[in-house]
Amino acid sequence: MPEGGARPARIGILLNPDSGRVRRRLPALRRIAAALPAALLQEVSGPREIEQALRLWQAGAQDLVVILGGDGTLQATLTALLREPAGDLPALLVVPAGTTNMSAGDLGARLRPEAALHALHAWLQGTGPAPRTVERAVLRVDGETGRDSQFGMFFGAGAILGGVRYFHRHIRPTGVRGALGPALAFARMLLSLLGNRPHPLLPAMRARLSTASGDWHDDWLLVLASTLDRLLVGCRPYWGEDRAPVHFTALAHRPRRLLRVLPALLCGRGAKVAHEHDGYLSRNLDALELSGPEDFLLDGELFEAQESIRLSSTLPLRFSTF
Repeated sequence: MPEGGARPARIGILLNPDSGRVRRRLPALRRIAAALPAALLQEVSGPREIEQALRLWQAGAQDLVVILGGDGTLQATLTALLREPAGDLPALLVVPAGTTNMSAGDLGARLRPEAALHALHAWLQGTGPAPRTVERAVLRVDGETGRDSQFGMFFGAGAILGGVRYFHRHIRPTGVRGALGPALAFARMLLSLLGNRPHPLLPAMRARLSTASGDWHDDWLLVLASTLDRLLVGCRPYWGEDRAPVHFTALAHRPRRLLRVLPALLCGRGAKVAHEHDGYLSRNLDALELSGPEDFLLDGELFEAQESIRLSSTLPLRFSTF
């Protein structure tokens, strides 16, 4: 990948016309992208089209791939690039243009799509600053039914899937736009959690969790793993102290003292109040295996699982943002 200030030899732009922020701005984004020097624009609506575009471009270490979409578009791009890497990877410029842009936000993206493309144009012309760069490992997930490895930034199993389904069934049809919809679904889940009683959104998930340092077999409320520092609405539900790239947290079904623990847990201060004997578990680790879940979430996309799911991480990749 080129150094952060070096300008790329070629630029490929993956524009997802179905992404939340793109649909409302598609003509303007097409026009701005077409004006970028030496840029190849490809509109892609799913993993197969993304894979085909990347194979056609054969982007290398001196090139730049611009990802105009949400978390799902970034996840599909990472999977296409990392599943069968051919030499050094291109630089990745992440532009938050989806309904949810959790990964882009944590990687440092601040500008809306049109402004980010204008900033890219200014940098390429030598009239504006270079994008910010950050290095971050990526999750590798093995165990999806009938497919090879998937790659992404955030993994979830258990009640988190109920929250996503609640969003698609009850909030999205109302026409709520942007990040407000996922935030409302997240708030609805928190209200159910605070009740700490049986609830359709909070089913028990029987699973065995295995790491290099421990093995746990229990009914779980949820299991989270991510290489992101902060998740939706800025929460940081991790408190592991080990030096490892994957943040991992698991909550037992109906954990003790939830009303007292939850605020600290969401802010990354769980170490003081969230204890394993009460049903709270958090580590930083290199690998994790889950046996039991039938499906899982990866960057907002739902996948079916085989008998076991194996999580690991890649070497750090360089991401750029404006």
